[in-house]
Amino acid sequence: MPDITASHFKERFVALILGGRDLPKKPMDLHILIFSATLGLEPRRQYSEAALNEELRKWTSPFGGNFNLDHVTLRRYLVDNGYLRRDASGGSYVLVTENLPYAFDPSLAGLDLETLVDEARQVRELRKRRFMK
Repeated sequence: MPDITASHFKERFVALILGGRDLPKKPMDLHILIFSATLGLEPRRQYSEAALNEELRKWTSPFGGNFNLDHVTLRRYLVDNGYLRRDASGGSYVLVTENLPYAFDPSLAGLDLETLVDEARQVRELRKRRFMK
């Protein structure tokens, strides 16, 4: 299981969000993208489908449009890739924190993704202005 450091995660996430128009083809990039949607979820909490959908919309609203990814499709990716476990009846979900395809740095748990992307946009804009002078 490859480890993904906080710096690598941040670098790739920003690049994917600012440059992406399709879901990434590289497995690690796809996992970085879908894992990022779990950062707002609480471990061991049992989510109803409605509650989970509400949480996932918090991610798809700012980021999902880049990839034509809605909360339903995102939920399916998270279940299929082992980040969420669905109960037998399909009515509740739990965040999986062990035996994931990739090991993510635990410090990512409190990461504000919107601030991360906004700061990266500002840095790019500043570089662009400097280049244009």
